[in-house]
Amino acid sequence: MKKIAKQKRKESWEEAARKKLEEVYRVHGNMMMQVAMSVLHQQQDAEDAIQNSILSLSRHMDRIGSAEDYRTVSYVRTVVRNAAIDIYRKKGRRDFSYEELTEEPEDSFNLEKVVCDSDEVRHIVTIISQMEEEYREVLSLFYLNEMKPREIADVLNRPYNTVRSQISRGRKRLLKMI
Repeated sequence: MKKIAKQKRKESWEEAARKKLEEVYRVHGNMMMQVAMSVLHQQQDAEDAIQNSILSLSRHMDRIGSAEDYRTVSYVRTVVRNAAIDIYRKKGRRDFSYEELTEEPEDSFNLEKVVCDSDEVRHIVTIISQMEEEYREVLSLFYLNEMKPREIADVLNRPYNTVRSQISRGRKRLLKMI
């Protein structure tokens, strides 16, 4: 009897996670394609990157809030961009520089434009958004998405110790800028 109840709870949790992931894709599907295309420039590869990012997102559903939340948008954008860069590296293309791949598109999500809950948070988000890319990504995931360094390492496909060092260095720079 307890086994059946446990199975039903697991199925209901999986159903809720699936619905949340579908909602995120429905709301942000176009943005996901835009980010992937800005890196890969081929629709088929961009679709592969989106599929890989959805798999990555599904492993961290507990970290995803509502589809409209700015943290979710930032997280989804980061996961898609990193999935696209992974595909780019695996294909071995050399017609674009790494800087071109990691720069944000003109119409990209801008943390400064997001309405935050308080002035302090708005100030910190503004400072983080002005930092270098490596620190901006890691600190956004660490502070805004409240992810652990190991989860960030998984999402960004970076070594755990690298992520810890980037958080530490980024935190020091953030404190100086504040």
